[in-house]
Amino acid sequence: MKKIYITLCLFILTILSVNAQNRSITDTVHQIKEVEITARGIKPVKMLDLNVPVAYLPVTVSTVSSNTLELRGITNLQDAMKFLPGAQMNTGYGAFQTLTVRGFSSAPIMIDGIRDERTTINSFPFSDLSDIESIELLKGPASVLYGHSVVGGMINIVRKTPAAKPVVNARISYGSWENKQALMDFGGKLAGPLNYRANIFYADQDGWRNNGNRRFSGYFALGAQIDKTSSINFRGGFNRDFYGTEIGLPPNMKSEVYNADGSLYLHKEQQQPELNRKARYNSESDFFKNEGWNVSLRYDKEFNKNMKLRNYFSFNYDDINYLGTEVLSYLESSDPVYKHYYVSGSNKKYICLDTVSLSSPLRFSHIANMLRDQLELSGTFNTGIIKHNYLGGYAFSQMFRTSYSGYNNAPQNDPLNSQYDVYGPGLYSHVAVNDPNSMGYMKSKFSEAAVTKDYTHGIYFQDLIELSEKLKVMLAGRYDFYKYMRAYQYDEKGNLINLPTYDGERKFDTDDRDFYNATNTSSFTYRAGLVYLPVEELSIYGSMASFFFPDRTFFNNNIVYLDAEGNRFEPTPGKQIYEPLKGFQAEIGTRYTYKKLLQATASVFFIRRNNDKKSLNSEYVDPQDGKKKAVSAMIGRTDSKGFDLEVTLTPLAGLEFMAGYSYTDATITYTDAVIQHVKDNGLLDPNTNLYDGMRLAMVPKNTLFFAGSYRVAKGILKNAGVHFTTSYTDNVYKSLSKDMFYPAYWITDLGLSYSFGSGITLTGNINNVFNEKYINQSLGRQVVPSMPRNYLISVSYKL
Repeated sequence: MKKIYITLCLFILTILSVNAQNRSITDTVHQIKEVEITARGIKPVKMLDLNVPVAYLPVTVSTVSSNTLELRGITNLQDAMKFLPGAQMNTGYGAFQTLTVRGFSSAPIMIDGIRDERTTINSFPFSDLSDIESIELLKGPASVLYGHSVVGGMINIVRKTPAAKPVVNARISYGSWENKQALMDFGGKLAGPLNYRANIFYADQDGWRNNGNRRFSGYFALGAQIDKTSSINFRGGFNRDFYGTEIGLPPNMKSEVYNADGSLYLHKEQQQPELNRKARYNSESDFFKNEGWNVSLRYDKEFNKNMKLRNYFSFNYDDINYLGTEVLSYLESSDPVYKHYYVSGSNKKYICLDTVSLSSPLRFSHIANMLRDQLELSGTFNTGIIKHNYLGGYAFSQMFRTSYSGYNNAPQNDPLNSQYDVYGPGLYSHVAVNDPNSMGYMKSKFSEAAVTKDYTHGIYFQDLIELSEKLKVMLAGRYDFYKYMRAYQYDEKGNLINLPTYDGERKFDTDDRDFYNATNTSSFTYRAGLVYLPVEELSIYGSMASFFFPDRTFFNNNIVYLDAEGNRFEPTPGKQIYEPLKGFQAEIGTRYTYKKLLQATASVFFIRRNNDKKSLNSEYVDPQDGKKKAVSAMIGRTDSKGFDLEVTLTPLAGLEFMAGYSYTDATITYTDAVIQHVKDNGLLDPNTNLYDGMRLAMVPKNTLFFAGSYRVAKGILKNAGVHFTTSYTDNVYKSLSKDMFYPAYWITDLGLSYSFGSGITLTGNINNVFNEKYINQSLGRQVVPSMPRNYLISVSYKL
């Protein structure tokens, strides 16, 4: 409660102090509000650096503003994605997130136009959205714009910009399950030409499943116009977040389960009846911490109206520290000691559905240091009557990432043995399904460090050619050089292993390495597009674009490698094993804008990714040496086709409707002859199902949202507002094996607001109004229940 009182006092003091110091700026306040209303929806897209209208570009872009999110109390990226059809943010383990766009996962995320290199390697937690102006979604391949791995698209988080006009925003919120939030946001002229923006956010909640998430973040930006031709901008931020790990409920059945008398009790993948959806099965020792900070510096120099130079430097530090219970296992026996059983082969396995064992905790940590510098020259020139809008540049990035692991758990017959990475009375402890309570702590340490480095050099050029007022052409090309390195040492048997840690801590010595293994990839990507504007309000465009996704595979003696025909080959140690994933997109789209009343976009697309890599077997006995090995093959391709539609309608002042729909049909294609070939040679696991037209996992075919807001301008209800959001997500398969899927679901949110005098607004939101029980994440077969109906009440002050 002390934190609430302190936050409330700060909120009140902010309002009083601003009112006392700024009683003479009432007219300025009204002007700022008018600009916000008239400019809504027509701001330029900041991730596209060419200084031309969006209507001239053969690309599909969606945007959601901070106003839309703030009105609905949204501070999480996953919740914001409902306004960006064609993209999904999948979450696991409590807060690890992966972006999927048009069917392709591991899509990059940018902050202020700078790539976060972590996003193309692993899922990761993303900080809150308290410091943003907007989120932009660029759909389709964009390697020519932003480098490798941009297959289905990417998003750009645009943070708040410093400006001379005074800004004071403050908000406190309280919601279901002790959800407490506080925001302070200031900005304006600091001194001379120097403007600033400062933002701080804190959130603390018990959570409906007692996750106990806590978030603390800050943001500070400076901007100055040095002279008439040059400017400089500095931005910095930090986050200190804690998440409760999330392992879900006891697992769904892996086979049909029978009663002792032989009658069917539960179907395969069925969940136990009457489980408490709020019950939490984690160990008391579980934790998930994420801390990071970032700085960036941008310098702009305008030589003349036709030439501009920009240099953008950034550095990010990120620290993830995790210990999670992970797997829940039912007790099993070959003897009839339990009242239920399932059939394994020709044998009965008796299973206890009243108790689960915490059998496989996971301990790891990732520390990443990311540096990026981008130098660009842009402007215009003419060849006769034809105008060229050009952009060329060089981009360099590096990421040094160390992944610490402690996967060597103490044995089941000696769980207290401190010689192992994870040990303690909580390891292998038994927890009651209907009344879970922690049965003891677990201690942990690290034993290995995976040390990696990656470097990217990119050279690119774009030219938007204005052939006439109605016809535009875009030509763009980029060449990237990518290098990925990993440190190894040899063990006493000559096998490659990671580096050892010291004293179980996150410490290692690079002198312990025997060598760095490295892969080098280079690739040229392109974009070519045509835009036709028959009238000022309408543009029709088509484009072709390519992409590449580098392969980071290193040679391993315990893996059998197959080529695209399913034939075995022996890679050269230290050399690239597989070709990078490459492909293209073809797209046709249109935009229509009618004054400030209507904005609409529609596009049809087809994306093909070649050289897909697939794990075929983990239990293959190699006839060459008799050892058990995994089988890896670069066979098949992925095709994604579909269309997107978005509409924004503002029929009256203060009334706005938004709608978006996306259809995505993403499938994997295999050659029957290749599949038969690997089957005939015993290389394919019998339980692995490969067939032509397999639907990609975690990709809904249909997504839809419809949202609206209305603010009363006059009358007895003047300054009162109402808003709603309805979204639909189609069913998805959890994995390619199709043994588990998430059903389709609708979610509806409602809200009311009222603005008092002096800039104070009271807002109430009810989320999941109809209390829909849906699934959008799980750990294996352990389903994580969705959040039921909940509320959030906010009081805000805005200058």
